[in-house]
Amino acid sequence: MGQIIRTCSALTGAALVIGTASASARVPAISPLKSYAAGRMADINGDSAVAAIAYSRVLLASPNDYELAQRAYREAINAGDWVHAMAAARTLQGQKTLPADVALLLFSERIARRDWGGAQLALATLDPRNGLGFLVPVLRAWTQFGAGVGDPLATLAISDKESLIISYAAEHRALMLLALGRTDEGIAAVKAVVTPDARGIALRLAAAAQLWAKRNKAAALDLLAGNDSAIVAARKLVEAGKPIVGAVDQPAKGIATLISRVASDLMRDRATPAAMMLARLASFSDPDDEQVRLILAQALLANGRIDVALATITQIKPGSIYAEAFEELYIETLQQSGRDDEALVIAKQAVARGDATVNQQLLLGQSYARLNRFEDAANAYHAAIKHVEEGKADRAGGSSRLWLLYGGALDAAKDWVRAKPALQRAVELDPGQAAALNHLGYAMLEHGENLEEAARLIARASALRPQDPAIADSLGWAFFKRGQTGSAITILEDAVAIDPTIAETSEHLGDAYWTAGRRIDARYTWRAALVQAADDETVGRLNRKIANGLNGARE
Repeated sequence: MGQIIRTCSALTGAALVIGTASASARVPAISPLKSYAAGRMADINGDSAVAAIAYSRVLLASPNDYELAQRAYREAINAGDWVHAMAAARTLQGQKTLPADVALLLFSERIARRDWGGAQLALATLDPRNGLGFLVPVLRAWTQFGAGVGDPLATLAISDKESLIISYAAEHRALMLLALGRTDEGIAAVKAVVTPDARGIALRLAAAAQLWAKRNKAAALDLLAGNDSAIVAARKLVEAGKPIVGAVDQPAKGIATLISRVASDLMRDRATPAAMMLARLASFSDPDDEQVRLILAQALLANGRIDVALATITQIKPGSIYAEAFEELYIETLQQSGRDDEALVIAKQAVARGDATVNQQLLLGQSYARLNRFEDAANAYHAAIKHVEEGKADRAGGSSRLWLLYGGALDAAKDWVRAKPALQRAVELDPGQAAALNHLGYAMLEHGENLEEAARLIARASALRPQDPAIADSLGWAFFKRGQTGSAITILEDAVAIDPTIAETSEHLGDAYWTAGRRIDARYTWRAALVQAADDETVGRLNRKIANGLNGARE
């Protein structure tokens, strides 16, 4: 905590200086109007760092302008500028109603300074009934823990089973028991609430770090069973007698862990702007926590802030237990920025180091597929399958997806002979996987094999995911292939309505219109497909249809 407190205290001092006369003397003599214009321009161009500074300059001249303070605060949060975010937050304190995230930042700053009374006052500005207020019980418990006042475990005893905080409270109760030295109770509490997903893995790592810090090696290793890359890395460190990071044994760390977990959950719900804001707040609370940094990088990428995400990823320390996760995110970020060749190099290097994991093989396969090297992609996916079959990975529920990726890559490589049994294996392993049912059925349609069976497979997929536009397209195409053009048009029109951006669906609908004699509708729909077409082959085919009709039958 010492380093974090010193850092945060220094930053807090800097933030306070911004509002003083001496600070204004150091600011270049730029008119507020010019600073505001510069801020707006930077804001529009997505340069949050410049916008935050410019808005803060204007705020010095207009300290009661809450709308301006809100702009300055948002841009500072986006830029990860703690100093200017705090300066704007202090201005916003004058409002009648304080935004929940601003209240959370002010609370976290008090926690970092070990100002427990001030933290309680800041916490009182969060309405438990709205927005981020559901976090109050856990925030209050860590404040009580730090102050040594009250019973934090009682605060975490949530009786309302419908409360949004209940699962978080259970996790933090387990961590707090360990932090209080009640080891046996803490271990039991961790095991009672841990889940097999990423969130459960994070809880196990945090608990193991606390146990290992107290030299309870056996208990730490007991929680570090499994093949997840971070778990494996942490286990190796413990076995070698080396320290592992991530213990949640102080209020600032507990709060950072809570906020970052919520950010991660919001990303799963596609609430990416809120996730990025919370991830930034978590990083302010504990800037050195590697998992907090990982979640922040994920949130930045989800919001399209690719350059900032790359900068965040490259801050990872050598030997981190999250090294593989950061590397995977680095590859994904390169791909999203269009640097597919660079991403492939990194993916190949990861696999070439030996003992590659399933995720590393998957990323290699995806990297090849993005470059249309489908045979190479299939080889990488098959290597991942072998890892699972040899017991080197925990993929009992994911084997079907691996076979689907393998079969799909073979199909794209024009190797239907090997693709078909691979896709059938995917369906066999998980008869309820709509994507596998749909892919196999559609591929059979395209290869002219057993159209009735293909239609049945697609119908099963549609029953599982009736609003999936790709499956709806396949279902409509199945009717078209079997000569039921009227039904095909109805289904394909629904598919286009669900997602009008899929070129293939619009092309299929145009084909059905043409077959039904609706020539104008067909050409109009093909032109709509042309707007969305992503490759030269599709563009050429659509242009030929627009010019000459289906199958070159010019009309």
